[in-house]
Amino acid sequence: MKSVGIKGLHHVTLVTGNYQVNSTFYVELMGLRRVKLSVNQDDVYHRHAFYANPTSTVGSTITFFEWPHLARGHPGLGVPHHIAYRVRSAESLSSWYWWLKSRSVPVAGPFERFYGFSIYVCDPDGAIVEIVTPKDGLNLDYVKELLNRGIEVKHIDDEMKLIAFDHATIIGQDAELVCRFYEKFVGVSTWEKVIDEGGRTYLVALDDERNAYLHYLIPNEADYGLVGRGAIHHVAFAVDDELDQRSIMRRLNSVNLSNSGIVDRFWFRSLYFRDPDGNLLEVATVGPGYAVDEPWDQLGNKLVLPPWIESMRPEIEEALAKLDSDNPFRWPPDFPVLPEDPEVYPPSQTRSNTLNT
Repeated sequence: MKSVGIKGLHHVTLVTGNYQVNSTFYVELMGLRRVKLSVNQDDVYHRHAFYANPTSTVGSTITFFEWPHLARGHPGLGVPHHIAYRVRSAESLSSWYWWLKSRSVPVAGPFERFYGFSIYVCDPDGAIVEIVTPKDGLNLDYVKELLNRGIEVKHIDDEMKLIAFDHATIIGQDAELVCRFYEKFVGVSTWEKVIDEGGRTYLVALDDERNAYLHYLIPNEADYGLVGRGAIHHVAFAVDDELDQRSIMRRLNSVNLSNSGIVDRFWFRSLYFRDPDGNLLEVATVGPGYAVDEPWDQLGNKLVLPPWIESMRPEIEEALAKLDSDNPFRWPPDFPVLPEDPEVYPPSQTRSNTLNT
């Protein structure tokens, strides 16, 4: 079946317990730019913050709903595992390692994966973010030696920038069912099955240029996850326009699979539905984009609202001010500690923040 136009990832949305802590981490420590500050359009008294590489927002935007009242979440069936960003080189990876270590951010790795070399970090809410570089003919011993040298990194330069998402990893139960679902309803038909160095089974979705953008980890057994602070709420795929969304919606409707219908989010249009394991998925249009209502050089500097809730601004701002009063900014946070190997699912009890040598 020919693809209906999935162009890889559009954005990935998670949950944070504190917007100010979250913004400090992703802007000052991860080097992303805040490209939109708004509210959850289905829960308008809580923030929705967007961070991205501003040179390519589609495919690099990580967004957060601020829900401090939720318990700490965790991955499992229905809750994706983690997201991965791509950087230019092993030297970039080394710079990230020492930049984050020097700022007391938990780091695990380096690891050799089937798709490259990577390290993993933990954000203040416990979300796992992987940083990946291509193998480029190198081996793990060289990468470990490079990271072991130790360097002082004073700022995030252009060579270190997070380019875009490399992939998102979701947990699934049945590899064949995952493939059939995506082929029949989403139009994604190119998959590879990979057994990694640890014996784990992955399904890897490839775009038309055979770039991997979605991993399904298929463990021997899996429990249901919990959407909460530090958990991924949903994964969004990019399409050109509403025609592709309508094609997917017709397929879902043909067998009465529940979906949201096309929802106008002002900066893009969205279609929501769930995969067979209960993971919330979104198909979002590339346009009109984040600059439709703000000058490009001022993106994310102030609270913006879509026109249909602008009249509610006074009460929204009052509610957000109370939220901040009840949930004050504290830095540095107590970062959760990473598993020794963050890709192990269910996670082992062994914890590590040190270089694996």
